[in-house]
Amino acid sequence: TARRGRQPRQSDAIGRWRTEEIVLKGRGKNPPVDASGQLPDGRTFSGPNAFKKLLLDDVDSFATALIEKLATYALRRAMTIDDRDDIHAIAESCKAEGYRLQDMVESLILSELCLKR
Repeated sequence: TARRGRQPRQSDAIGRWRTEEIVLKGRGKNPPVDASGQLPDGRTFSGPNAFKKLLLDDVDSFATALIEKLATYALRRAMTIDDRDDIHAIAESCKAEGYRLQDMVESLILSELCLKR
């Protein structure tokens, strides 16, 4: 969360928090970090808190996408349309517990996706 009276800070590639982009060989002042963006569906956000709110507004889709990415990593292959039902079943099984990461990983490992690998 942003501190009172301070600009929200963004992290760099290794997690250090910053409010400006460091340009080592540039001229002039380092530009401020622009943490705004637009999702593929057109929704926009102005910083990390607004981005988090957008994700939480559609937590079911976010959790399903996260499970799909976990499955892609675990199975070392891209998910296909044939995997859609398994991915949704894993997501549905984790919904009641609030999509805890531990539950997602466990459900994935015990799912048909991993068992039939």
